[in-house]
Amino acid sequence: MQENYQVPAVIRALDVLELLSSQKEATFTEIHTSLGIPKSTAYHILGTLTSRGYVRFAGDSSKYSLGLRLVELGTRSSSFIDLRTEALPLLRELVAKTKETCNLGILDNAEGVYIAKLEGSQPIRLNSWEGKRFPLHCTAIGKVLLAWQDEEKWTETLPKLKLVRNTQNTITDVNKLSAQLRLVRKQGWALDDQENEDHVRCLGHPVFSFDGRVLAAISISGLATRFDGKYLLKLTQEMQNTARRLSENLGGSLTA
Repeated sequence: MQENYQVPAVIRALDVLELLSSQKEATFTEIHTSLGIPKSTAYHILGTLTSRGYVRFAGDSSKYSLGLRLVELGTRSSSFIDLRTEALPLLRELVAKTKETCNLGILDNAEGVYIAKLEGSQPIRLNSWEGKRFPLHCTAIGKVLLAWQDEEKWTETLPKLKLVRNTQNTITDVNKLSAQLRLVRKQGWALDDQENEDHVRCLGHPVFSFDGRVLAAISISGLATRFDGKYLLKLTQEMQNTARRLSENLGGSLTA
């Protein structure tokens, strides 16, 4: 079988779905003219997609929109994806580029859990390992996992946190922590500025699922003396690129 062979009818059907994904809804005329599909072909494609639930009419209008069958398939697909398996190749690339230690963590009630840790080649060994639980208030990953919860969730979670002071930089005031979480959400990433371990800085970034939820967060950790200025900016950009690729692999995006 030729691997590069593509079925024109399938391509056109996928083009219709992608058009509706970008425009949310469109008329029959808009669809066939935008995609350059003959009217008769567009009619049969839309009829088939509608009958199978992949496309539907938007309310009582004559415009087409994506159908709920896609939500069902997306939900099933996401349940089959192993987050750690998807992340490891990208984290290895990130370690190779930065030479720093990289982690993947998830939220578990009022704590975080590392599900992957890859050591960098820099002369530092951090007090973390796969399976270790970590505090949310003083780690970059923890701040990310908290920041993308809604305000109601914050109200529920923050009182449960033990705001233990690990270093002189640790935030132990709930109001200050809330203010920083809003900043994290606004700028799109978090910084642990020697708040969990002395002499260690850590950057954290969210990983999004197809439905806009934060599934996990990735981080880069290293000596505070290196994590500064232009190098800090470079690390942030590399981390964001990795998070974007992982989110896309999971069906999400950084615009979530």
